[in-house]
Amino acid sequence: MINRVIREGLEGLVLKDVKGTYEPGKRHWLKVKKDYLNEGAMADTADLVVLGAFYGQGSKGGMMSIFLMGCYDPDSQKWCTVTKCAGGHDDATLARLQKELVMVKISKDPSKIPSWLKINKIYYPDFIVPDPKKAAVWEITGAEFSRSEAHTADGISIRFPRCTRIRDDKDWKSATNLPQLKELYQLSKDKADFAVVAGDEASPTTGGSSGENEGTAGSAGPCKGPPSKSSASAKTTEQKLNSPSSRGGIKPIPKHSPMKPGEKLAVKSSPVKVGMKRKATDETPCLKKVLLDVFTGVRLYLPPSTPDFKRLKRYFVAFDGDLVQEFDMGSATHVLGNREKNTDAQLVSSEWIWACIRKRRLIAPC
Repeated sequence: MINRVIREGLEGLVLKDVKGTYEPGKRHWLKVKKDYLNEGAMADTADLVVLGAFYGQGSKGGMMSIFLMGCYDPDSQKWCTVTKCAGGHDDATLARLQKELVMVKISKDPSKIPSWLKINKIYYPDFIVPDPKKAAVWEITGAEFSRSEAHTADGISIRFPRCTRIRDDKDWKSATNLPQLKELYQLSKDKADFAVVAGDEASPTTGGSSGENEGTAGSAGPCKGPPSKSSASAKTTEQKLNSPSSRGGIKPIPKHSPMKPGEKLAVKSSPVKVGMKRKATDETPCLKKVLLDVFTGVRLYLPPSTPDFKRLKRYFVAFDGDLVQEFDMGSATHVLGNREKNTDAQLVSSEWIWACIRKRRLIAPC
């Protein structure tokens, strides 16, 4: 199931008891995301250079708490932006970084953007490093590499980025450059595709999303896989019943053997029907239905107060859209509702999202 979720571009799964209810502040539900699997081995990471910073909001207002991360392009000999990272640092680390990071305050002034930086207007920072070759290198981990035309690293970005390690052992030469970032992006997509194929072939239950097929997981079908525990236990029981040592104590067989012909026919027909159902459910995973990348390159600010917010968010992300938070509203290419904080963004409505999905392509804002 997690392979299907990753393939469809969704964030992850929440595992819960069937009868469990949501209780604020409780931690008895489990969240499963791509970057949680195999102790983080499925997560996408890159060693990026800190190029600038932005003021935070709320409790972090007035201090650098959002950082502009980028990489070096050896062809153009310029630095490119990859993502804005606001997670991964605790309060103590943030306080220390205010003193350790060497920054020049430019207050998003276009005339103060250095010539070595290739950046779009929506990412002009409040602070900039004077020399990127002396800047810090951080390991940035995210749910996956994504496409964002707003960033200048060949449109490659990282979804849900967070700093997982400050790489004091690396400098700008050993950090991830643009050609290496392109390779990581391609490897990430190949790895995701392989995981989905392997998951479908090895586990027939990945085709369903509601858990209805658990009882038929071990049956034969076009997508062959190892037998489930239920089928294995059934075989073991059958062997025990047929073994010479246990024939004297078999009770189920005498109950069925004296049945009338009509009753025998009913007993025989039941497994056949179950077998037919098993075959149908096993064929389902092989129908690989991949969602279209309708919203590729679209960065949308979707206010939480929007009617049907959760459903809109789910479908927009599933069709390869990027949602931005309110503090990052300046990087949005589209805004639903009020665009006072980003006059360059296109104003759209929830009907526009559904219309794009129905027509399977981007249409003019409405």
